[in-house]
Amino acid sequence: MMRPYYEDSKAGIVIYHGDCREIMPTLPGVDLVLTDPPYGVNKAEWDESFPTEWFAEAARLAPVMGMMPGVWNLCGLPKEIGRLRYRWVLVAHLINGMTNGAIGFGNWIPCVVYAAEGISVYVQDSDIKRFVVGTEAKMDHPSPKPYNVMKWLVSRLAGKTILDPFMGSGTTLRAAKDLGRKAIGIEIEERYCEIAAKRLSQEVFTLRGDLT
Repeated sequence: MMRPYYEDSKAGIVIYHGDCREIMPTLPGVDLVLTDPPYGVNKAEWDESFPTEWFAEAARLAPVMGMMPGVWNLCGLPKEIGRLRYRWVLVAHLINGMTNGAIGFGNWIPCVVYAAEGISVYVQDSDIKRFVVGTEAKMDHPSPKPYNVMKWLVSRLAGKTILDPFMGSGTTLRAAKDLGRKAIGIEIEERYCEIAAKRLSQEVFTLRGDLT
């Protein structure tokens, strides 16, 4: 296994710099894959297509997967990914979100949930949660997910160890650490690995703007 770019052995947080397609086959099993891959909407140089090559390894590594494919890719997702089957969709409603969509303002983030046969993903909580966004410090990343959204998704999808193969600025890992979970992040762009490492080195992360 390659050497970590960043590691906090006490918290159980690890970052790998590289291509997830090459790193994932070297990893041990985890409880949950939770990730926000490129959407293929040309928002940045790495966003030319919606990748699917990592699906098989994700299904091998974890019995549960939560994936944010963007609205554009929802209808093209498979019903089954290896041993995982489609179960449900969780939705973060950004009540002040103003992203231009095809026929209006897009202000919701879908997270599609897959799970292996016999694995319960039921938690007695709402499948939709409302958030106010724009109150957090801005990350040097073209498409960071709101921290409050990722913290809700991490808590909504139980698992002691989480893998994010498209880590970006490290929001999933930061949320996992704050909730006492272990997490592994993979990121191909070194500048984002550095941003994530700095965020994770902070002992306290201030949470603001959560509207339930």
